[in-house]
Amino acid sequence: MRLPILLLSLALPIAANGLDDLRSSLQKLQGAEPMKATLDHSFWRQTMDDKKPVISQGKVTAQLEDGPQGLKVAWGRGTLQQAAKELAAQEREPDRPAPTRTALRNVDPLEVGESLNHAEALLRDLAQAQVQEEKADTWLGRPARLLVLKLTPKIPESQRKYLKELKVDAKVWVGADGLPLAFYSSVSYKGSRMFISFEGGNTQELQFSRIGNRLVTTRATSEDRNSGFGASSQTKKTTTLTVL
Repeated sequence: MRLPILLLSLALPIAANGLDDLRSSLQKLQGAEPMKATLDHSFWRQTMDDKKPVISQGKVTAQLEDGPQGLKVAWGRGTLQQAAKELAAQEREPDRPAPTRTALRNVDPLEVGESLNHAEALLRDLAQAQVQEEKADTWLGRPARLLVLKLTPKIPESQRKYLKELKVDAKVWVGADGLPLAFYSSVSYKGSRMFISFEGGNTQELQFSRIGNRLVTTRATSEDRNSGFGASSQTKKTTTLTVL
C-alpha cells in the first residue's frame, strides 16, 4: 500500500538551514571550565556641540579569572594609581580629561563575563533572526559559511514611539566545525522628539575562538555615532582577550 504523498513528505526529515545548525551548535557550548585571560581595552571618543570638537581616548589592561567562585577582574596597582591622579587633577581643573578613569568605566563586568562564554548571548541575538542569504565565503582566509541575517530588536515602547526608521542587519561566518568565527551587526535609526530630529547608529564586530567547551570573544570592536539636540558624538572601542 502506497502512502499518500502528503503523509510521505511528513515522514521524511526536514533539512535544517544554516541558522538552525548554528543554534544547535551553540546550545552545546555551555562550558564552565576554569579560565584565565588578559583583557586589553581601548576607546576613542569625539563630541561636538556649538564649540570646538572635544576628543578623549584611553586604554586599560586587566587580568581575568573565571571559575567555580565566579568572575574575578584584577586591575594593576599602576592603573588604579593613575585613575586616582586623574581624579585629583579634575578636582583642580574640572575640564581636564581622565582617560584611565573613563576606560575603567567602559569595562562592563557583565559584558566581560559574556565574552568568556558568549554562546548564550549569541543565541539571544539570533533568537528572532531571519536568514536573508546563505553562501560559501571565507573569514581571514579560512573557509566559512556566511549567513546574512535580518534582526528584530526588542525596544521598549517608551523609546520605540520616537523612532521613524530602524534597521538592524547582521552577518555570521560559520566555520567547518559548525561554530561561529565572527559576528557583525549594523544598526541605524532616525527619529524625533519634541519636534527635534535625531539619528545615529552602531556597528559591531566580534571574533570568536573555541576554548574547551567555551565560545570566547577574542576581539570585539564597536563604533557608536549619534547626532541631535544640537550635539553629536562618535565613539570607537576595541577589546581583546588573550587566553593564558
